[in-house]
Amino acid sequence: MELFNTKELFGSLEQDEKSDIQIRKLTDGTMAVYLAELKAGKKLSAHYHKEGGEIYQILDGAGTIEIGALSGDTIQWDCSYEVKAGDVFEIAPMMVHRLSNPGANALRLIFFTAASHLGEDRIFI
Repeated sequence: MELFNTKELFGSLEQDEKSDIQIRKLTDGTMAVYLAELKAGKKLSAHYHKEGGEIYQILDGAGTIEIGALSGDTIQWDCSYEVKAGDVFEIAPMMVHRLSNPGANALRLIFFTAASHLGEDRIFI
């Protein structure tokens, strides 16, 4: 077993090669836990996953999560939620989502997902 302290690990995040988010994978089983940070003014581009869901918990900061669906090659945005420290939400498979941080401080979060989500099952639009 490995024990992680999320407050101590934010200094060791790595830049995701496909998006503006900085990330660190904490576990490596069939389910994965990731620690992530979205710097002020940055955005995690619209994308979806074909299989499995994601559960997010906002640890610090505030931002916006937008939810939509694909209609041909166009995204039909259904709703937008302001999220802040303490909020937890789930993203279902095939749900297009985009996370943004319009604030002045970093948005820090942890998310739980299938191990494949940052590999072959992350389709950017």
